[in-house]
Amino acid sequence: MTVRSDPGPGPSEYALAYAIRGFVVALRCGAVVAAVVAAAVDGGGGVSRLWQLALLGGLVLWSAFFTMTAVRYGPGSFLVAGDSAVVALVLLAQPRLVPVASVVDETTWAIVLAGSAVYVALLSTGRLTGSLLAAGVIAAYMIGVPAETSQVRSLVVQATAVSVIMWLLRRGGRRADVIVADRDRERRRSMVEAARRADERIHRFQVHDTVLSMLSMVASGAVPADSPGLRRDARRAMQVMERFSGGWLDGDGTPVDLAEQLRGLTEELSVPVTVDLTIVHDGDAARMEVPAPVAAAITGAAGEALRNVDRHAGVSRACVRAERHGGAVTVTVADRGRGFEPVGAQVSRRGIRHSIVERMITVGGRATVDSRPGAGTEITLRWPRG
Repeated sequence: MTVRSDPGPGPSEYALAYAIRGFVVALRCGAVVAAVVAAAVDGGGGVSRLWQLALLGGLVLWSAFFTMTAVRYGPGSFLVAGDSAVVALVLLAQPRLVPVASVVDETTWAIVLAGSAVYVALLSTGRLTGSLLAAGVIAAYMIGVPAETSQVRSLVVQATAVSVIMWLLRRGGRRADVIVADRDRERRRSMVEAARRADERIHRFQVHDTVLSMLSMVASGAVPADSPGLRRDARRAMQVMERFSGGWLDGDGTPVDLAEQLRGLTEELSVPVTVDLTIVHDGDAARMEVPAPVAAAITGAAGEALRNVDRHAGVSRACVRAERHGGAVTVTVADRGRGFEPVGAQVSRRGIRHSIVERMITVGGRATVDSRPGAGTEITLRWPRG
């Protein structure tokens, strides 16, 4: 057996409640003003001005209290029940408030007041509670009306129509909330899946930059077996493999100094390439802070670009320039080596495609490669993607 918990009100119910709040306040105030004005200008006989002053004055005070409470807390069940009771008391006193001629001519302000109470009850509460309150108001009108009138039927028709409309609105709103909730769940599932793929790509970046590079150096005999640099790279490779098995993702959202990360990269990079590093800040900022995953992606991509200089460019010097303008960071790695065709290289070389281009895409940035055979290479890393 599957037990489903009540998910509670959804966005459409909150939106409907907010709209109803303003409407019932305007309805209550408008109906009371109309009743006061109509009673003041009605010159018919058989009414008590003292009773009108007392009851309609009390109704004005109640309207002010209803407005303040509804605006602050919303039209709750107790407030709406009180509104129905106050209006019902006024309707029971119709023989002292409304001329018989106005009732016969069906121009009485009491029907406006009764209709407003019916609307407030059915709009602000559930179907059962609203129907009971509306029935009480209609009954009070029927008891208090001083002459026979067909307007009672109009109250019943209004109450039925509003009840059906509110049932349809709430039913449609609940269905819309279910659709939105399903869409949000699917979006979260897609985000989790995207994060998992990003995690796998970062693992590939780490493996390419450490394990494969270290194995390539060993296989080519480029460094002695007892080299401290080789031992350091081997330790880094082991750490990457351990992280790979644990589902690791570089860093969190904590800001780190990208300039410091780049300085450390140029000092620790185990390739025979001289790096000219330039850091450019905007204003008087002393640090170039970015989220830790972004710093890891940029330094990793820059490191791969420098390793490519050593492997393919045929030169021993490269320039790295880091700039920050506002919230945007740009890092450029340039050399004057033999160059290549960028389009073909991005397809054939995993270092460019995975460790540079996809690495920047993973953190919301982008990488561009500008190179021509014999004219050198310039790789530009930008974050955020511009």
